[in-house]
Amino acid sequence: MVPTRDRPEHLARCIAALRADLRPDDELLVVDSASRSRIDGALRCELPGAARARNAGWRAARHELIAFVDDDVEVLPGWAAAMTAALAGASWVAGAVGVPAGQEDRERPVAVTTLTVPTRLTVASRGTLGASANLGVRRSALDQVGGFDERLGPGTWTRAAEDLDLLDRLLATGHDGWFEPDARAVHDQWRSRRQLLALDHGYGIGLGARLVLLRRRGQRARARTVARDDVWSGTVLTGLGDVRRRYELGALLALVRLLGVAHGVVRGAVVLR
Repeated sequence: MVPTRDRPEHLARCIAALRADLRPDDELLVVDSASRSRIDGALRCELPGAARARNAGWRAARHELIAFVDDDVEVLPGWAAAMTAALAGASWVAGAVGVPAGQEDRERPVAVTTLTVPTRLTVASRGTLGASANLGVRRSALDQVGGFDERLGPGTWTRAAEDLDLLDRLLATGHDGWFEPDARAVHDQWRSRRQLLALDHGYGIGLGARLVLLRRRGQRARARTVARDDVWSGTVLTGLGDVRRRYELGALLALVRLLGVAHGVVRGAVVLR
């Protein structure tokens, strides 16, 4: 299923790639997340929110195996077969995401995976485990944890982390995941520098909110791992390295992300119960 809001050109490319790879019995659902212009044939959500749109999509789907693909992502040939095969042995599967041909030189790629080989993903796993840009989840697992938390993600004050929060809750309930490199897709790197700064600030806010929720749920070990990997190593140390290299954009991205984390922690401590 594909959630979308006001990106018709991206959506057209995303749907074309999916239709070329899906099998006859597969179902393609598009959820219109309160776009300014209605999308023919799409399931409509009158209120915006990526988590709300994804929840509406998987609950309306006919099958046990659910795959989420963002509207600025294009799956590559063989994606559906690889995702289906991987979900036969795991509750959820993170697919591989790269950059399209011709965009390899983008200085700050967004939502691109770093894992390269098949990997079991557990509560002890380090680093980013996956993202809803290319994610498969069993309906039964989604039912058990209640799907995406609609307080989080694009369309809310947190701006991000609705997908990582879902994975945190799946792992906490014993649903290990799997990274499948053959479930491949590419993510269009369409953002300007200014948009990247806004995006990283939002990622920081979502990360702060996610840390609050992990501690509230008693997942303190997981919270420490996320803080060490994403805040300390992925933001502070990376930013200091960019300062030493005089890489201005990298240093600015780290700064706005860190400010976002502080915002997310402070506000999340008050409003996320």
